[in-house]
Amino acid sequence: MVGIKRLGLTGHPSGINSALDRIANVVIINVLVNQVSSEEKEIQLTKQGEEAERHIAKLLKPLVGRGGQLFSRLDENKLRIKDDAGLDILLNLSGIRFAISVKSKRYEKVKVFYDPKYDQIRYSCKEYRKDWFPKDIIDEINDQINWLLTNRPKLFSKKKQPKKPWLIVVVCGVPSKPVKQPPRVAVFPNSPKEIINGTEYLKHRGVFVVDEESLISLVQALRTQPNEEYVPSQK
Repeated sequence: MVGIKRLGLTGHPSGINSALDRIANVVIINVLVNQVSSEEKEIQLTKQGEEAERHIAKLLKPLVGRGGQLFSRLDENKLRIKDDAGLDILLNLSGIRFAISVKSKRYEKVKVFYDPKYDQIRYSCKEYRKDWFPKDIIDEINDQINWLLTNRPKLFSKKKQPKKPWLIVVVCGVPSKPVKQPPRVAVFPNSPKEIINGTEYLKHRGVFVVDEESLISLVQALRTQPNEEYVPSQK
């Protein structure tokens, strides 16, 4: 601990010195406690995210038939990319590919929605009226898939010009901490959307955003609509 005398404040009466020493020590202890709490929270959030990734991958695994592939944390074959980051899930169903980002929330009454004021996907819950995801979830998955398409194109096609996979962000709860009302994605009249087989899905800048309940139906619907967007060839 750094005492007041070491700071050069030796001219104060001893009683004041002692009081200042105690105050300084309390401040330092509080800083250390907050630092530990922050680190513990980060570890907890990481474990929560990993649990959610495995949960979603487990839901998708029955869809993988002969010739299909599932890259995920479930079988410890998650795709690693730059900066030690990784795409949560890459699903290949007979040549139709899905890049899936998993976002978990453990709060009650989580509602994910498009905010036209900021042109971003946000969420609200019982604890917070409106809040932001730590990163723009649309930019994040686009950056990840663009890196993979450039550096590992054979994951997406054996052709010179690989097809871009369908991009999906799924928002779910935490299985080990169930809530009465799991996260839901809201599609409002002014929301960017795509209608498939009569169902509205939130879709912003080429990325579908769905809750866990709607994920399988969206994947099944998109299987009949292969993404025809090709990646420009690299010269």
